[in-house]
Amino acid sequence: MKERRDQRLAIASTRALAALSSLEKAGLSAWIVGSLSRGTFSVHSDVDFLVDCDPASESTAFRILESEMRDFPFHFILRSDLDETKKIMMMKDAIGASGIRAYAHQAD
Repeated sequence: MKERRDQRLAIASTRALAALSSLEKAGLSAWIVGSLSRGTFSVHSDVDFLVDCDPASESTAFRILESEMRDFPFHFILRSDLDETKKIMMMKDAIGASGIRAYAHQAD
């Protein structure tokens, strides 16, 4: 089970890193939140993205995530949809590209 989790973690991290990079190139800000950022990722986990963009860019951001994550499940969370308490809570655990590089390199 640990081996399956580690393989899934490496795939999720590699794809999430690519997604964050593509979003950044498009001028959009995003962070990884949830189990991947907290280090509690399991064999059944998905990747949670907290995205900060204006309404006109939402579909572009989602398409980028969809393209990079491919068949890997993810959640698209708009920062603007969260109340202040939830934003603070999520940002405490949020990680950007540099935070998931270590996980992604396990796939190499």
